[in-house]
Parts: sequence; C-alpha cells; structure tokens
Amino acid sequence: MKTHRLKLAVNRYAFHWAFPEMLADELGLFEREWIQVEWFDATPPAVVNKGSMYTDLLKEGTTDLYHAGEWACINRVLDSPESCIVAKSPPGRGTLNSTFSLYVAKNSQIRRGADLAGKPIAIEEGTGSYYTTLLDLEKYVKREEMELTQIGEPHRRLLSLLNGEVVAASLLGPWAEIGDALGLREVLRTTRSNPTTTVARRDKDPLLLRAFFRVVNKAIGKINSNPGRYRNSYFNRVKSVLLEMPEEIARLAPRLERKMTVPRWKPWVKYASSDFDRTYRWLAAHGLSPDGHRSAEVVARYSPDVFD
Repeated sequence: MKTHRLKLAVNRYAFHWAFPEMLADELGLFEREWIQVEWFDATPPAVVNKGSMYTDLLKEGTTDLYHAGEWACINRVLDSPESCIVAKSPPGRGTLNSTFSLYVAKNSQIRRGADLAGKPIAIEEGTGSYYTTLLDLEKYVKREEMELTQIGEPHRRLLSLLNGEVVAASLLGPWAEIGDALGLREVLRTTRSNPTTTVARRDKDPLLLRAFFRVVNKAIGKINSNPGRYRNSYFNRVKSVLLEMPEEIARLAPRLERKMTVPRWKPWVKYASSDFDRTYRWLAAHGLSPDGHRSAEVVARYSPDVFD
C-alpha cells in the first residue's frame, strides 16, 4: 500500500497544541495508516505575527495544516482563500483550551476582573490568548478600558509579568502551572466555549485528512484514558524551554516533572457552518472581522467528506 506524506509544523514554545500529533507519531499510529509525517520546526526566533506565519507556512506547502483558536482561524482563512477550516476540538473539563487564565503577581492589589481596567495585560495578538482575554474580560471591563499588550509566546508573557512589565498575563497549560508554582495568582479563568480549529488547504486529499484525524483521535483517546502515562514525553518538551529561562524558573523542573498535568482533548469533529455563523457574528459585532462574509468562504467542502 502506498505511503502518504503529511507535513506538520510545530513551534517548540507552543508544542502543547501539537502534542496529540507528536504522541501519535511516537507511538507509530501514523505508520499504521500508511502516513509518513515530516516535521518542520516553526519555532520563531523573535515575536512574530502568528497569523502571517502560519498562513505563509500553509501557502508555501511547508505544512499541510495547523491549529489555532476558532476566532483566529476565521480571520486567517478570510485572508487566505486557498485554505478552509476542517475540524474543531471543543473545550471541556481538563482540556488544554479550557486552561486560559489571567494571572497577576502574588502581591498584586488586583483581586477580580474589574480591577484590570486600564492595566497592561500580556497577550499574543491574533491568537487564542488575545481573543479569549477579550471574551472573558468584556464581562467586567469596557473595551476601551482594556489594555492588551503584545508580548508573544506564553513563556514570554510569564516573564513579562515576573519582570513587572505588565500587571497581568494570559497563561495556559504548562505555563499556568509554572505560574502557580511561582506563587502567581489566578484572577480570571476562561469560560470560553469556542473550539480550537484545524485549517488545511482546500486542495488537500480529503481521504488523507480523514486518516489524519482518525489517528490523532486515537492518540487523544490514549491521553484522556491515562494522561500520566505520557507525562515524561510531555514534560521533556516543557523542560527544553525551562532550561532557557531564568534560574528561579528553571530550578522548578524537578518538582514540575512529578506533578505537571498532561491536558486532555476533546476528539476532533466536523466544523460546521453553524459554528462559523455564531462566532463570526461576535467577531463582526466587535469590529474584529469585516462584515459581509459567509460560511462558504471559510468552512471546508471536501468530497468525499473528511468526517463521515
């Protein structure tokens, strides 16, 4: 049987979003579906525009697909008509995309969301940290009083808070756990219902995409049933970033290695027009997307369908 190549890009500083795929590759699950994965290191050397970065990687054929928050993917696909949103993985209890939180220093006077009006908050523009912060904070703070500061990757946001450059920072997954270990205080946890989504080229073989999601969902099932079994694999990737950080953070590695949570995932399922319609209305109403677009411009239309 013919082996099919699939190109995937991974950012070492945000590996947690690709961990199910990485684990699937480690366990040989792709090989069983006759898929050979080619990994590309997409770790940026500095703060970059992630929307442009991933759109270019897809357009150039460096990667065949990528993940991001639904809001970000809608805007990226609208600017890149050769791409489409194929699938979604909703948030749920213990899932990675449910762990976004705003943290402050342990001695901060900030106690609740409303206290963040006019205070600089570290985010990464055009990614889940940006949109999630807007969504969660608008319940307490007027849009014109939000001061969202472009810092970049999660570890950079953590450092900016520790260095006093911002009053709060959007953290998630391992970086939220590191914040807890450092004594930082969570003041606002996300209540988002928006999924993480997958973007692929419209001309990609739907049968290959179907096999890809079948494999990744198997890996998700293994993670969800016994996350502790894969802690070493997960933490080794966290550790590679910890070693680049100041001593007060790097020295936490032994304690974190014993306790770090491997986030769960909801299985990937079909992304529908109704998903787009709901979220696009919010984006347009907040001036975050231009008016007048329709689901056909964004939602995948493959034949045969990727999901049965």
